[in-house]
Amino acid sequence: MAPSVPPITVRLFRTVHVSGCPIEGEVELNFRGIHEEDIQEVHVKLRGVARTYVMHCLQTPKPTHAADPRCITHDKEDHYQHIPLFQGDAILWRRGDAYPPPGSDTLRFPFRFQLKPDLPPSFKFASLSRKASVLYAISAVGVRPGTFNSNHRVRVPLAIVPADPAGVLIREKLNTIRSVESEVGWRTEWNEAKIRRGLWGEYSTVQVLLSIPNLPAYPLHVSIPFIIKIKSISATLARAKADALPADKPAFPAVPVTYEQLTFKLKSKMRIQARAHKDTPTSDVMVFARGATSEAFTADVPPREWVPLESDGGDEKKRGEVGPETKGTWIQRATFQSSFRLDCPPTFSTETIQCDYALAVRVPFPGMGNDFHLDMPIVITSGITAPVLREWSDGSSITCPPLRLPPEYWDGSSLEWMVMKD
Repeated sequence: MAPSVPPITVRLFRTVHVSGCPIEGEVELNFRGIHEEDIQEVHVKLRGVARTYVMHCLQTPKPTHAADPRCITHDKEDHYQHIPLFQGDAILWRRGDAYPPPGSDTLRFPFRFQLKPDLPPSFKFASLSRKASVLYAISAVGVRPGTFNSNHRVRVPLAIVPADPAGVLIREKLNTIRSVESEVGWRTEWNEAKIRRGLWGEYSTVQVLLSIPNLPAYPLHVSIPFIIKIKSISATLARAKADALPADKPAFPAVPVTYEQLTFKLKSKMRIQARAHKDTPTSDVMVFARGATSEAFTADVPPREWVPLESDGGDEKKRGEVGPETKGTWIQRATFQSSFRLDCPPTFSTETIQCDYALAVRVPFPGMGNDFHLDMPIVITSGITAPVLREWSDGSSITCPPLRLPPEYWDGSSLEWMVMKD
């Protein structure tokens, strides 16, 4: 039977914690619930663990039909690896030690654990055949006597990131860029491809360019400007044929006219190892949709332009000298400019888990298989060196959004958290 009031409540003073810094909080005991549950002691524990899982598929011919490739058994092997990262324990209360003052049912006990400086960030990825987690949690455990009485446990998952002194300076630089709209050196990733409308016909050219500030790393929770430029060059056609194209009909290949037509996202590229078995999955982490934040946004999609090819002499013909049979191409351009923010676990690498990131742009062009993909690898860091205060009811503290982690990470009662031995 559940107690009438929760006997144990855990409160943390920070919403994001930093490796090498203390974790501080308090455990509140309600002695009405303590007596109902017959709790004799209350311990507080900090645990950290890296856990991986890789499913290895086996294809084995059946003994009686070894020569027939259709007769194959499909088996699988499950491989797990569990690496402890941190362990801290403290006894807060024993029956008979202390009781609330008259007129009160509660006592509060503060706790403090010092984190190691080299801890990886909180992290969780899961698919059918691969899983990787870096789990941290504070647990308050009420010890109950008796063989068949389970202990009362309250587990609070933690968001932990590495300390990042260099990222603090980068954050300040990005804030300056945003506030004064100053010129900044850009890092640019560019590529082009040849596409055509169907199986036959002449090829057209498409080019996509992604630019962000040229920095060694990109911290969390700060505006990072970006520019996406798209250009298409049609197959060669005569001016007379170009003039026959209606003004409101785009030439092939048409460029996106709105930001919503393309996809700009962050994806992770991981290495997961469990014992001797490895896998390298990828996953979409976040999509930078227009309107998802209050970032300023500009779009520039000028009218298409017909450009004549160079003459035999190498000089470009003037527009007034172009005849109906003059060959040329349609040039179409689109530029989208705004900013994005990151809130995912920073880039990290451990013995069994490695997580790298890349910005990815997908631009759809008409025709089957003509979507254009461009990736830009980036390093993500925390950009902080001290824990971030939790927001109080009066709004007096500095706040920071928590890490982008799956909802299952924050469910301290889920099965995966059972690997933490309290």
